[in-house]
Amino acid sequence: MAALTKEQLRDKAFEALDHKVRILDAGLRIGEGVVEAAGGGVTTKEGGSFRHGKKQGMFQPGVIDANVRAGQGGGGRVPGHTDGGKGKPGSQADGGTKPGSQAAGHLGSAEPELKGPIPGLDDKLPSMFHIPLGYWMFLRPNPKSDYALEYENGTFYVTKDGNEIWRDITFEARPKFYDGFTSDGKAFLDIGMILTDKCVEVWYSNECAFKERGEDCMFCDINNRGGDIFLKQPHHIAELVKAAFDEGVADRLDFTGGVIAERREIEYYSDSIEAIQDALGRTGLNASACIAAPRDFENIVRLKEAGFSNITINKEIWDENFFNTVCPGKARTVGHKRWIEALEFAAKTFGFGHVRCNFVTGIEPKFKTLEGVEYLAGVGVYGNTNIFGPRPGTPFEGVRSPTPEWNLDMAIKAADIQIRAGLTYALVKNCHPEVHQPIFDVYRIREELLPIFGGGA
Repeated sequence: MAALTKEQLRDKAFEALDHKVRILDAGLRIGEGVVEAAGGGVTTKEGGSFRHGKKQGMFQPGVIDANVRAGQGGGGRVPGHTDGGKGKPGSQADGGTKPGSQAAGHLGSAEPELKGPIPGLDDKLPSMFHIPLGYWMFLRPNPKSDYALEYENGTFYVTKDGNEIWRDITFEARPKFYDGFTSDGKAFLDIGMILTDKCVEVWYSNECAFKERGEDCMFCDINNRGGDIFLKQPHHIAELVKAAFDEGVADRLDFTGGVIAERREIEYYSDSIEAIQDALGRTGLNASACIAAPRDFENIVRLKEAGFSNITINKEIWDENFFNTVCPGKARTVGHKRWIEALEFAAKTFGFGHVRCNFVTGIEPKFKTLEGVEYLAGVGVYGNTNIFGPRPGTPFEGVRSPTPEWNLDMAIKAADIQIRAGLTYALVKNCHPEVHQPIFDVYRIREELLPIFGGGA
């Protein structure tokens, strides 16, 4: 068989990416082969698609057995999961084992439990898997999906409508430090976790200052998840990071959380990065801090001086009118114009490609978001496109996420704009912990970094 041309390889990669985006929308059914290999039962604790955000009518956690393993019964769709706002996989909102836990997402307690071990997997299906083309995928069970994860003769594969589309599926290995504890007995998985491409993510607090005035961003459910307000301690974070770095499963870190008082936030970040530097015995870390646009821009400088290499200032929505309506707290305290000025100042301070601004895509018109992506790319800011998924308890509960076609088109156009501006994959992956997102897949196709091109990114 003749070798495929570069154009044919790109077509093959985009075909696989189209399937991936559709699975993000629809979820993935646990197939009969997996159930049988697991001894007749798979217990699901967490799942997700981008389609619905309803409290009722969802596929409820339970045992996938003969009643539902073929996609029968079990209710409708599962909750939407998106990185728009603060609904990170593994956060307290996603079923953490206790307030502040990050154990419930990637490789955590939300992994479907097997009644019996499948060779090499012990008693759980890890919540992230790889397909041979080089894409990362989160496993979000949904018995109604047209896509299924199957298992036969020691091999996992994915089907659509019963037809195989990907073979030789492999799962992300569980880091050893996940079973570890800090020196004073705090479970590491209550502090942070590994996301894609060797990044430790720490969800440092669930506090959001906009709660008191009822000015939450309308897509975000951080203030209605229940549980106590938490703030993770710098020395705990430092021990976690050292354990991950020493094991060789991480070489960078990312902080995220709610919106807290500006001065206290800067002091907390400074204390945390100092504790991490002391634990590792070095400076010059690849570390990112997420803040609200500050009133005092010198606080951006202070984060750079403290030792952070990247910074995230999420505007979420580009159009001023949409921004004012959807993000009332951010609009009142900082405002549209000042938020953009903060991003421009951050790019001058941290350097080209070391600043990130997340956009929740699908709330405002596509062309408006792309206007923002293009403007920010011109000043050296990476505009990340997070697919909007409705969260239960928010004003958008029950609203449909954009279609897979819409989401893929957004990812392609946003990536192409930024590649033309000189924001390469090597730059943007360092200021974002979640390179499993479709926009990064487009980057790796365009720059021929996927394994099918001979790359290894």
